[in-house]
Amino acid sequence: MIAARTIEEIAEGREVHVVLAGDLDATPDAASVRFLRGRQSLGGMSVCYRDAWGSTRPGEPGHTFTAKNPLVTAENWDWELELGWRIDYVMVRCTDHGPTLDIRACDSIFDEPVDGTWGRDHFGVVADISAQTSSGRPVQ
Repeated sequence: MIAARTIEEIAEGREVHVVLAGDLDATPDAASVRFLRGRQSLGGMSVCYRDAWGSTRPGEPGHTFTAKNPLVTAENWDWELELGWRIDYVMVRCTDHGPTLDIRACDSIFDEPVDGTWGRDHFGVVADISAQTSSGRPVQ
């Protein structure tokens, strides 16, 4: 909530695009992610961000922390039976008229080893985001 409050203070009264991305260590149904997605207020504050994965891949789990990655099971032996969690995000800030950027695609990256080496214990998330709609009109 501190990050959201800081972003809102910086963006107040300005027409700016905001992309919030990172490891939130929270699943899509967690209060912190629900807050960011505009699904619940916290501490009398409300914001709204569009989740790139949820917008472009509805119904797909998008696990970014999973036992498929041996770095997870090497550090946390009890994770071998866990299905996985989506805890890494790319989000676009919305105004009263929706997101200020067009989210065109979202994919998982670093979800396979390269030459037998895994990049880290989380898979990455990458989004194709544009300041124009798919028809070429600027996003307001």
